[in-house]
Amino acid sequence: MPTQRQQEEREYRRRQILKGALVVFSKTPSENVTMVDIAKESGFGKATLYYYFDSKEAIVTELLIEGWQDLWVCIEPVLEASNSSKQIFIHVLQTIGEQIEKNRSLYEFLFNAPAHMPSHGEQPPEWKQYQVRLYTVLKGLLDDGMASGEFPHVNPQMMMRGIGGLFHGLFFLGTKPQKISKEEIEMLLNGIFNPPTEPTKTHEVK
Repeated sequence: MPTQRQQEEREYRRRQILKGALVVFSKTPSENVTMVDIAKESGFGKATLYYYFDSKEAIVTELLIEGWQDLWVCIEPVLEASNSSKQIFIHVLQTIGEQIEKNRSLYEFLFNAPAHMPSHGEQPPEWKQYQVRLYTVLKGLLDDGMASGEFPHVNPQMMMRGIGGLFHGLFFLGTKPQKISKEEIEMLLNGIFNPPTEPTKTHEVK
């Protein structure tokens, strides 16, 4: 049975491998990354790398599980609050934003990597289950908010796509953003729910 020290050393090596993998994935398209690349960046030999992960896909899966699981855990306390659907929805988005800011490299990878993942057949991978649960919660809050009149009636799926694009732009395009407040998120949502319309052009009668 491994000692406490051995367990800590193993966890340290595992974390270093995942950290090194993120650095490599940030520089190279995931389909071109090799285990040798990850081993070199992590500071370990291939033998050590294969002791912890049997393939590049296993490393990718571990990163995706970690990212989505952490997102789910961080919003659980928010969902238990006795606030209105709209306020919970805004607080969830703010909490997700704060989590992204803590580890931008992980979440940039998380939002881009699934497009390059192979099919897993009928059984969805573990990370996908967290993703679906998060999406279902947000959609449920939208539905409840529309039913109570807090949100205007819109297509929830289109709204989720709009919010996804909004977050991607805020956190992964351009310079690093400042911390986003609830008021700013509400203002952005209002812009999505109620986009400005072009003023009606009037033709002057001569």
